[in-house]
Amino acid sequence: MVRVGDIELVVRDCLGSIGVSASNCEFGVYDCRSINVHGAGAYIFFDDSGVYYVGEADDVARRLLQEHCRANIGNSEGVVRFLMHYLDEVCANSGEWIRLDAAGREEFVKEILREEISSLRIYVVTCKGLSDEKQGNRRVRNRVRKRLEDCLRGGLRPMLNSIGVS
Repeated sequence: MVRVGDIELVVRDCLGSIGVSASNCEFGVYDCRSINVHGAGAYIFFDDSGVYYVGEADDVARRLLQEHCRANIGNSEGVVRFLMHYLDEVCANSGEWIRLDAAGREEFVKEILREEISSLRIYVVTCKGLSDEKQGNRRVRNRVRKRLEDCLRGGLRPMLNSIGVS
């Protein structure tokens, strides 16, 4: 059984290991209907049975709301991993979408994914100092945030991040 307290311990340990003070961070547990934390950080999809996926973003709420929670398959590696995880359920319902065109089938699959993803809780940590930097007209990804994601993946062993090579 996965407990929020266990996730928070790993998050705080990882923050310490990468040199980010937890006092500069905000922590919370949300779902796809309640996420409202804008800022750079990491997020963890989980339920009582386990940790599913760990990701990071310059704007966590945007990533979660516009990509993961909407099940935008082409916009997110995480959504593709959720699709592979729930593929049996999609296939089990193939009789319902067999007569649909490609766009209809995509919407059918997205609806299943949205339902499954929305049933999960999302642990979010955002911290000052994890935002991307701007150098002229380009954005430079924050390497410390990527190190946080890597540490969380190592400590939490999310089942979907272990599919293939990341």
